[in-house]
Amino acid sequence: MFFLRKNTFIILCFAVIYTTANAQINRNTWTVGGSFNLGVDMGTTAGALNHFLIQPKVGYFPIKHLHAGAIVLVDYQKIGFREATLQTGYGPFLRYYIKTPKKISPYINTEVIFTSFQEFFYNGDGSSNSFVSPRETLIRPGIGLAIFLTPHIALENQINFEYATTDKIRYGEWSVLQFSVGFQIHFYHIGKS
Repeated sequence: MFFLRKNTFIILCFAVIYTTANAQINRNTWTVGGSFNLGVDMGTTAGALNHFLIQPKVGYFPIKHLHAGAIVLVDYQKIGFREATLQTGYGPFLRYYIKTPKKISPYINTEVIFTSFQEFFYNGDGSSNSFVSPRETLIRPGIGLAIFLTPHIALENQINFEYATTDKIRYGEWSVLQFSVGFQIHFYHIGKS
């Protein structure tokens, strides 16, 4: 009985090693991950900003080096004691990895996120008002670097140029340069490559 368990364990270990050795950016690989941001304004202004952003992602490699998937955005900002915003959205992303011999893969990324946000204003008497603001479209081209800590887990650093446009003239358009850190877990599907 012990011999059978030992052989099963060895076969299972080789199967895991085989699948993880091919997991990085090959065809038929699924990914789950995302990025997050926590921020606190350390300034002396009365309008201090507390910021929490999370962006989960799920993706698939239809061909080697090409990664496509979906992204969800949840962004909460509290400005001082009287104002807060909650922005939510979703959209597609497309990424192309440039394979290098090392465990580091640079990539080119683009995301399009359709969002809406709600503004909250807190009054001095404890009551609050909320307003739903117009929808926004965020277009984010960028470049990044995936550092594979293991064949399954990649730490990602990314620089995006975010261009935002709204459906109301009053809010206008704007752009910002962003730096984000995240991770991806790669699940290789054994099949035709």
